Amino acid sequence: MPFNFLEKIQEVAKKTIEENKIKLENANISQEEIELAQKLDAIEEFSIDRFEGEVAVLENRKTGSITKIEKDALPENSKEGDILKKINGKYSLDAEKTVEESNRIKDKMNDLWN
Repeated sequence: MPFNFLEKIQEVAKKTIEENKIKLENANISQEEIELAQKLDAIEEFSIDRFEGEVAVLENRKTGSITKIEKDALPENSKEGDILKKINGKYSLDAEKTVEESNRIKDKMNDLWN
């Protein structure tokens, strides 16, 4: 039994990647900041759980802790389910991980129902 909504999610995720590829300069994160954060293991990864008005509710993908931040602090056009990296207090969209996660969920749902 195919799930059209899961295929739709994948289509939307792919479209999101194309429309919202965040370049380092757009995220105001320099290459030096990225390299230092990698060396210090200081890159945090979050998923956008939901929006509550002008507040974004983020879940830390490593610890599961919840963080609430102003929606304006996120990359433009961020959506629920997007995966974000936080480097030096700045958030950038990880479009590749967002698609990977969407595909992982789609595969789990297909396995569950097939």
